[in-house]
Amino acid sequence: MNLFHGASSFIVLFLSLILVVLLLRNWNVIEAEQNPMFSKLLTSFVLPAFIFSQVATLQVKYSYLFFGAAILISEFITGILSWATGKWVLRLDRPSTGAFILGSTFGSVSQVGNAFLKVVFDNNAAVSAMGVVTGQFGVGLPVNIVGPVVAKSFGDSENKNSAFSLLKSIFMNPPTIALILGILWNQLNIPADGFIVKILFEGLNIVSSSMTFLVAVIIGLSLRPIQMKGVWTVLILAAFFQLVLQPFITYGIFSVLGEQNEHHQATLFLSAMPATPLAVVFCARYGANSQLASQIVIFTCILSLISIPIASLFI
Repeated sequence: MNLFHGASSFIVLFLSLILVVLLLRNWNVIEAEQNPMFSKLLTSFVLPAFIFSQVATLQVKYSYLFFGAAILISEFITGILSWATGKWVLRLDRPSTGAFILGSTFGSVSQVGNAFLKVVFDNNAAVSAMGVVTGQFGVGLPVNIVGPVVAKSFGDSENKNSAFSLLKSIFMNPPTIALILGILWNQLNIPADGFIVKILFEGLNIVSSSMTFLVAVIIGLSLRPIQMKGVWTVLILAAFFQLVLQPFITYGIFSVLGEQNEHHQATLFLSAMPATPLAVVFCARYGANSQLASQIVIFTCILSLISIPIASLFI
């Protein structure tokens, strides 16, 4: 499938699903207060099912770590630049600076990126598995490590977690556990074609197929009117770092190496995702500006409906 056509098709599909959710919300079929339930369902069940089913049945290559490293480099650069911009250019207070850094640095790979790759690459299992591993090592683990540290450093919360609690939150969350179990299953060459096991994986595939709709539900229930007065510069700069600069840096890394295949293309798409909702979670928990983080997430989600198809023209 042509990448622009695939990206545009996903955006149209995704936007249509969000509009359906907004209608259901307007008709009081579902309510914004139910968003935590849907978010927990996605992150604790559907996403782990998708990660395990993709990684366990395919050959995991060490080159996937390189793709994750490319995203890590782009995150590091944008993180430093967003910190400097928030402190010396925008002159934000500390809680707002923390929200600005998180919203400008970490993309919504788990929530949007994995579903996006499935549609754009015609359910290519190899690309999906690569995207899962790359996303977890390039974004999933880093955001769970750096996110709480940034939010606590710039927030006003007195909540101090021990090193053990931090490690527990990193390695004991369902997506990470699913990734580790999938890699172990894969490396131990456990058969996946037995009767019981086959039923298991068919069930996991059915569960995984709901991921795109669940993400649309979560975004649709999260949408709020954005008060642009006084924060429009902050939102535009955060969107620039997240949707433009980060994929540009990743593209530059691959250009230097002179390589281009569908795995490189998938990695570029992952680096162009809107801000992760985890930025809001960490800011709310540790006293950073969660309202600003929420505005950045919603603003980048809206702009990504335009920026991602445009990016596909250059990938």
